[in-house]
Amino acid sequence: MKRLWRLLRDRRGAVALMAGLSIIPLLTMAGAAIDLTRLYILHSRLVTAVDAAALAGARVINELDRDTQIQRWFWANFTRDRPGVSTGFIGADVTAFTISVDETSRAVRVRVRAALPTTVLRLFGQDALYASVDHTARRQDRGMEIALVLDVTGSMAGTAMTTLRNSATELVNIIYGPNETITNLWVSVVPYTSTVNIGRGRSNWLAAGSLNASAYGSTVWRGCVFARSQNRQDETDAPPTTTPFQPFLWPSTVNRYSPNLGDNEWTNSSITEPNPESPPSDTTQNNLGNNAKGPNLGCGRAILPLTAARSTVLNEIANLRATHRGGTMANLGLQMGWATISPRWRGLWGSATLPQNYDTPYMDKVLVLMTDGNNEWHDWDGGAPGACRSTGSSPPCRTIYVSDGDADMTAYGRRRENRLGLPNNTAAAALAEINARMSRLCTSIKANGVILYTITFNVTNSTTRDLYRNCATQPEYYFNSPDTAALQAAFREIAGQLANLRLVH
Repeated sequence: MKRLWRLLRDRRGAVALMAGLSIIPLLTMAGAAIDLTRLYILHSRLVTAVDAAALAGARVINELDRDTQIQRWFWANFTRDRPGVSTGFIGADVTAFTISVDETSRAVRVRVRAALPTTVLRLFGQDALYASVDHTARRQDRGMEIALVLDVTGSMAGTAMTTLRNSATELVNIIYGPNETITNLWVSVVPYTSTVNIGRGRSNWLAAGSLNASAYGSTVWRGCVFARSQNRQDETDAPPTTTPFQPFLWPSTVNRYSPNLGDNEWTNSSITEPNPESPPSDTTQNNLGNNAKGPNLGCGRAILPLTAARSTVLNEIANLRATHRGGTMANLGLQMGWATISPRWRGLWGSATLPQNYDTPYMDKVLVLMTDGNNEWHDWDGGAPGACRSTGSSPPCRTIYVSDGDADMTAYGRRRENRLGLPNNTAAAALAEINARMSRLCTSIKANGVILYTITFNVTNSTTRDLYRNCATQPEYYFNSPDTAALQAAFREIAGQLANLRLVH
């Protein structure tokens, strides 16, 4: 009996038993700490991936492959093991992925649920932990004044012009979405060649007495103007009230080189100028090409000033046509693009309130400049080096072509006139001077807070590409497009960047 009593009073085995039993909750806590830490890491990555997916969806809310792009952005951030599986970051399995779009509020909602296999906790019957993220990105349209400055020179004829129209149209559609107008959004379209068309109805912008109607023969001044190159006014946003324009005129060269009509730029009886209000078809315009004549030779369509209606902007883009002769003076297109959004021109384009001030809250000013070539005077040789065509259908050329610097008429006149005031008036010196003026103009525009995007299309000249790269607000805002697909991609990327987004929780 005493031996039994001693055995019952012995506590040494109980301590060991209690110690063993206490390990179970400690292991459970340690396992929970490990797995919960992994769950926290998973949730953080899931938040990043869903945010990126929702923002990408809002950016492309109007595109047909929107949902595909949403999933692509999600998996790019959630790093799945391989395409086609649902297992991603740290072995988590995506068990639910839902996309919903509210067209009214222009919001994209992405909801994702992921299961994380446990390590220690599975020993205690908990096989998985779950993380869920539900985020919405709403496409917010900040107020913007956007100038599309587009090269419509003769080299853009054919497929290039079609691609440009399609690309600019897509940019506009992405920015507007399904809306005809958006509060505080305006777009201008500025076509340029070797000159820019301010519009026939703006003759009051011309210097007094400078428009000689009789000089245009049986037609009229279409609206193109000479560069205001005196004192480098072609590098400023000076309005016509400060520095008026001179009307562009390509004078006849009859008898200039020899007394036959083969040297004639135009005659009153054979003017082939298209109607600017009713642009010809691409085929008609392209067939005309360098054979066009007239006092407005090389003059493209008029500027469309800041406009709120999407349909009006799209109609203007649809009517763009390649315009031959003269050359390319992108600096003048850039200058007039700036003029459409510079507050110094407020009230001059037709609206008493536009363009707005640079520091207007929640407003951005954006200029997109596109070209397919170098700044240059075009020196056309009549289509056949060394000879003119027959007199009856002859385009402007000399009896025997001579490369003497007297190139086509541009907004700076003929190169031989040396309106740039060059000490050595060569083609290379003229190009360098135009590029220098354009570079300084880019600097002035950016100094006023305008966001500058630049695009070169099918341009191989490294000097030109560097000029446009340096002109852009930052290097990432310059796009070199070696082909039509790249040109479309450039406009699409710019449109996406212009769609200002804000995450809504």
